[in-house]
Amino acid sequence: MQYLLSACGVLALLAHKYRAFRQAPPELRPAVLPICLACVTAAPAFLFLAPVVGVNFDRFTGVPNLSVLLVYGFGIAFVAANQAMLLYWRHPPARAWRTTRQVLVASAVVLAAVVVLFVLGSPDEEHHGDFPAAFADAPYLAELLVLYHVTYLAGLLNVVRLCWLWADETPDDQPWLRRGLRLNAVGVLIGSVYAVLVLVAVVGSWFGAELDAWSVAAPRTLTLAVPVVVVGASIAAWGPRLSQVAERVGRGREAVRDHLRLRPLWRALRAVDPGMRHVPATLRERFDPEHRLFWRVIEINDWLHQLRAGRDAAVAGALSRRAAELGLAEDDVRAATEAAHIKAALAARARGSATGGGEVSEQDEPLQAKHAFAGERARLVAVAEAFVGPVVAAALADADRADGADRTTGPGHATDAVTRR
Repeated sequence: MQYLLSACGVLALLAHKYRAFRQAPPELRPAVLPICLACVTAAPAFLFLAPVVGVNFDRFTGVPNLSVLLVYGFGIAFVAANQAMLLYWRHPPARAWRTTRQVLVASAVVLAAVVVLFVLGSPDEEHHGDFPAAFADAPYLAELLVLYHVTYLAGLLNVVRLCWLWADETPDDQPWLRRGLRLNAVGVLIGSVYAVLVLVAVVGSWFGAELDAWSVAAPRTLTLAVPVVVVGASIAAWGPRLSQVAERVGRGREAVRDHLRLRPLWRALRAVDPGMRHVPATLRERFDPEHRLFWRVIEINDWLHQLRAGRDAAVAGALSRRAAELGLAEDDVRAATEAAHIKAALAARARGSATGGGEVSEQDEPLQAKHAFAGERARLVAVAEAFVGPVVAAALADADRADGADRTTGPGHATDAVTRR
């Protein structure tokens, strides 16, 4: 099952890259073709590694261990295709082809030697699952095992070197390509463990070491490399979407935070005109944090426009004194002043009095959304936090006490005192 799942993963990558190959302009297709060929060689290799496929294929053809020879052949082609892929990514096609041609010639020589050694060794007994352990001491087949796994290991280590080297040289504006190269290097390095284990087991058997279990378990390490390589080879295409998703999640989190911060101000203003509340028309408006925040800001501004909170000199003076005592910043003072006038207007409205202590100036008008939405949102959040803060409450209490003292010591109070005398 591990091998079959790995083959499916490679085929999925092949479908993705083949689509990219079809959509790429002609001058860029040589850079995509090698990775398609790498997938074409890796997928059947994993299929033949699966015992249910490999053993039955050998029985069907009547040639014992032929599936193992095919796996080795596809493995050599896979290593060559990976190196060609990196060369075409890195260099212009003409220069990449010169080096790729050398890689192909060397791979063809090794592949021919492997086939010849297999024929000379003529393994008559079926050993699909433990071929290295069964033939580590057999003439020709021992040499075949060493030649193939040394070639495989050297090719993969060269791929790791190229990936890591070129990842360091990737431009800063291509971070996902850099990550893809490094992930590909890690995945290929995991795959190279397979060759190391087999070589240690084969050479160790020449000196009497019993390491057959190593060579039997070694191919399974290849299945661990597949997910990493598939992600590394494709992340440059879909990785930027992860950044967009992360940004959207961050915006949604901030929208939820601001939506909750605006709630006290929204609930206090709701009594101005409950019928002006927006009713969500779609599921997106109902559950999207940014949509909900947008309509909350709109509703608050609409209610503020009806409230017509003016400037009360007593409230402004009391707040200025409190702000000076606490050493508030200018922005905090501005938000607290606006919140205090809103709260005073709401209290006056609840008493049935006029809702303002004076004319509303354009500068002090908290209702007009003359800024962009982001600025209006930040302003209202600051006002909402000040609305429930201790500074506004204390300033309004000071203003009420001052107003009560003015009524007690005013002209009407003095006349009443004289009359009583």
